[in-house]
Amino acid sequence: MRFHVSLISVSALASSTSNSNNKHELQEMRQTLDLQSQHFHRKPHEAMASIAAFCKNLRMEEFDVYGDFSKDGESSFLRKFEGQVATKFGKEDAVFMPSGVMAQNIALLIHSRNMRDGDKGICKMSFACHDSSHLLLWEENSYSELIGMNAVVIDTSSKASASGIGVPPIMLGDVESTLSTTTEPLSTFILELPHRELGGKLTPWADVLGIGELCKKRDIRYHCDGARIFEAAAGYGMALKDVAEPFDSIYISFYKGLGAISGAMLIGKKEFCDEARIWLRRFGGNLYTLLPYFMSSYMRFERYVLGVGESMSFDERLGKLRCLATRISEETKFSSIASFDPATPETNMIHVYLKLPFDDCIKKRDKIIESMGVSIFSRIKEIDDSEQSYRIGGYRAKFEWTIGEANGSISNDTFVRAWEMFCKESTNV
Repeated sequence: MRFHVSLISVSALASSTSNSNNKHELQEMRQTLDLQSQHFHRKPHEAMASIAAFCKNLRMEEFDVYGDFSKDGESSFLRKFEGQVATKFGKEDAVFMPSGVMAQNIALLIHSRNMRDGDKGICKMSFACHDSSHLLLWEENSYSELIGMNAVVIDTSSKASASGIGVPPIMLGDVESTLSTTTEPLSTFILELPHRELGGKLTPWADVLGIGELCKKRDIRYHCDGARIFEAAAGYGMALKDVAEPFDSIYISFYKGLGAISGAMLIGKKEFCDEARIWLRRFGGNLYTLLPYFMSSYMRFERYVLGVGESMSFDERLGKLRCLATRISEETKFSSIASFDPATPETNMIHVYLKLPFDDCIKKRDKIIESMGVSIFSRIKEIDDSEQSYRIGGYRAKFEWTIGEANGSISNDTFVRAWEMFCKESTNV
């Protein structure tokens, strides 16, 4: 399996056409529009300067120290930030953490230690989640290696469309079936909103509520992997506190949709967050100071969630992607070489599946960069022969497309023209 990542952004970059031997051309700086990148490219000194300016505007005079656990929102900007997030999500408290991996493992650990298996009195050491969960795919089995837990996996791939893509998100029926057959004592059920690996699909809201009621009946804690919960709220057309209401705990990320340099939060009841702070110390996560991370996150939260200053809302991002998906499908030869999954975006994210060989995708992309100064994608993945999307649908490559402020500032006509050229090159029209 191969991945291709090119350093193309809305900022000026050197031309990198693979067939050029002209030294002058390779060094030439020009403006290349990246239709895939949701965030504007920032150099490290620019990102740090913006954090410094934010601190100055807030008249911040002191660093946070070891999480400022003993302070409150009146004496600590970190605790003030946590309080604002908790309020926005309608929960009692929130705890800032350096990473989502740490946050979700701590949530699982707390729920497990507080849930006992009937008369046996032992901790419930299992949780359930979809087979596309970040915990299963990208964390090197941290749930098992670090905290000794087991995963009960729910696989919905058998319900894919006839083309091998279009795998649906978890539904209430999937959870009912799993809970009726598993012998594992479950402490937690994790629902990701939206399902990132499925193209940003959302579990229907009625099912979200139904799963919550089922968890209550089974004495199972309901946890939301909300790495992209801001996108999910726009997809549902709901306020964040309403999306958060059914869940016992929620993890959110500040660097994905919001574009901070790093940072996460666990949100829930006060007792849960008090315990999370203890485990944050045990995990080594309450660094001497978290200032660069939490202030970058605070700055982005203020702008994109609290609406301080002008920005492109998540509703607007979703609307633009839906418009683009419709126009590209109707005004180009897109359907002859590729498919969107889902066909209609449910959030401001979608997956693009291409039937062209991986290397051909790169070559045709580069040709459009050379002629238009526009890159359709900068990150793409080769589909392995064993994958369902190839075996059934014949797709050879795919990439994730998310609309944010950077590519959201590019005109719709530019997207359509670039895709029209890509499709013509691909079909020899």
